[in-house]
Amino acid sequence: MNSRYTFLHILFFVVFFNNNASAQKVKNLNGTQIAFLSDVHLQDLFGQFSDSDYKGVINPKTGEYVLVRTMSSQLHSTRIFNENYFAFIAALEDIAKRKIKYVALPGDYTDDGQPINVRGLAKILEQYTKKYGIEFFITTGNHDPVGPFAQESGKEDFLGKEGKSQPIYSKEGLYKPNLNIEQPVVVTADIAKMGYLGITDQLQNFGFHPNKKYKFWATPFSTYSSENYTFEKALESATLENRVYEVTPGYEVPDVSYVVEPIDGLWLMAIDGNVYIPKKNASTEKDSKNYSEASTGYNNVLTNKKHLIKWVETISAEAKKQGKTLIAFSHFPMIDFNDDASAEIKELLAVQTNGS
Repeated sequence: MNSRYTFLHILFFVVFFNNNASAQKVKNLNGTQIAFLSDVHLQDLFGQFSDSDYKGVINPKTGEYVLVRTMSSQLHSTRIFNENYFAFIAALEDIAKRKIKYVALPGDYTDDGQPINVRGLAKILEQYTKKYGIEFFITTGNHDPVGPFAQESGKEDFLGKEGKSQPIYSKEGLYKPNLNIEQPVVVTADIAKMGYLGITDQLQNFGFHPNKKYKFWATPFSTYSSENYTFEKALESATLENRVYEVTPGYEVPDVSYVVEPIDGLWLMAIDGNVYIPKKNASTEKDSKNYSEASTGYNNVLTNKKHLIKWVETISAEAKKQGKTLIAFSHFPMIDFNDDASAEIKELLAVQTNGS
């Protein structure tokens, strides 16, 4: 989801548990706090490309190289880029000050799931885990991944020398610059858009994969329950080949939803609400070009990702039975975003379009 102002005010709220004796079976979670940070859209300003000597532009005040986008790119986008890095750090510092130990990131935590930004995110989260003992739990957004599989990509609007735009692309020939106003293209694989495999591998320590410390961890495809759970079973269940489903007949894509029990009595359900519908006449080749982006498919959970709804129902019933406190989070709503008014809105917009 895109929002230019999301991170200017930090979309950040805290769940605070203060259980009374209203449910005898529910584990006591008094004092447990969970922070939620959505739509971080991190661009790693201080990242380094692994396969290119290009470092960005020099900040004259600090002498540091930075990878920043032009002001024009921000003015013509639905979101900001450069300020997000500092807003994210400020939010994490506030979380640490509050002594919150559990943080959920409900998707869109990077610009577009590029390796340089995913690595930057992992580095920052690891620092806060090591320094403050904070545990992070991530789910997907429509910007990470943009498509189910890796794809070549790039941006033409980084800030370059002489104030010109600096195009950076993952492959030669993807962009032809106007050298009057742009610098020659920098080529690096670190600006490509990662798919599920790359993102879950890079961020596996933040919920996507099990940890020995967890009391329980499972996916919609796991064949075990919390009662016969073992870490070894969870490890096998976490592999991406064991987390795929047919979105339509003949087209398999991943679903990396999971439920985790980081402390006794608390279940966090990270819902992967992305639905990638094959385009008309698309081949079955594992190529994101064959699929529509998830931003147009969140309502399709009800029609093309029915197993997820059944799983949520099953986990919810099991949590209630065992006296667990269950908190679910997702980048997209699992129900109609327009409160069952989509048909009326579509009709209204169609009338306006035809009348214009």
